[in-house]
Amino acid sequence: MRRNKKLTAIVIWVSLSIIFVGICLYFFLLLPERTTTLTDSSVHWKAEDVVHVQKLDKDFRTSSFDELKVWWTGTPGEFTDVQYELTGLHGMITKGNGASGPFNPWVTHNTNILLSEPQLEYGLILTITWNGGTETLHLQR
Repeated sequence: MRRNKKLTAIVIWVSLSIIFVGICLYFFLLLPERTTTLTDSSVHWKAEDVVHVQKLDKDFRTSSFDELKVWWTGTPGEFTDVQYELTGLHGMITKGNGASGPFNPWVTHNTNILLSEPQLEYGLILTITWNGGTETLHLQR
């Protein structure tokens, strides 16, 4: 009788260990990376924001790596004093400025952020100000 209880305990322990290892492998090693690309363009600008969903954090939420690229598509040398701001559903994500000249791309900005699926569905708003003018691009899938 005692031997049966011991054998049952070992079988249960081994089964739970295998299940635990399987779950860990899935979430930390086998969880596929997803990439979402958000784009928009205007007469003067072309923008692309690539979001790489990388892994789960300690609270089992996905973390993402955001890669923003902005190109000037107008006449070279036509803009100065350029500033940009990238916002989403929950406020500002990043902002910056640049010098004048034909950049290709003009902005390359990388950051670690957490973007939810509703955020990705809505998209991001990129506001670019240059030469006293402003253009707003709605980056979407």
